[in-house]
Amino acid sequence: MLSTNEPASETEVALEPIPAERASVLQNLFELYAHDFSEQMPLQLQPSGRFELSPGDVWWTRDDHFAYFIRLRGELAGFALARRGSRTTQASDVMDVAEFFVLRGARHAGVGTRAAHALFRLFPGAWEVRVRRSNPTALRFWSRAVESWTAQPAAVLSMSIKGVEWSVLRFGPAG
Repeated sequence: MLSTNEPASETEVALEPIPAERASVLQNLFELYAHDFSEQMPLQLQPSGRFELSPGDVWWTRDDHFAYFIRLRGELAGFALARRGSRTTQASDVMDVAEFFVLRGARHAGVGTRAAHALFRLFPGAWEVRVRRSNPTALRFWSRAVESWTAQPAAVLSMSIKGVEWSVLRFGPAG
């Protein structure tokens, strides 16, 4: 059972590449992610009792998309999806945190921050994280994660994309 209030050490949190054969596990986690996200935006529960949202096959068919399970002490604790290229400026030399999810039972123990830092280590350079303004908890998390990574606050820009209000954090390598 993955429930802990004790802080996770750096070595207890790991990213594991998700092969296409494990796409169904990511799909299952995506349902939990959608459930959490339904507090921030209107998501329609289907007659099946599921949201039936999918991350899509793009995570295994494109070489600029990267999917990882987040593991805590070897146990599945979430996922991180990152892709190359800014979604706000179209700059190709920026990494984008597309989706990021940590199970509720693993939150508040540093798992998310350690997983984010592991992701940043995998792809040194410029990063961008988009957070819906309707999700202040995520903005606080990402602001803290970025500041602890770079030792300085991230630049936060406000923008509207297709009618959705976003806070966009931009930052470079750890200082």
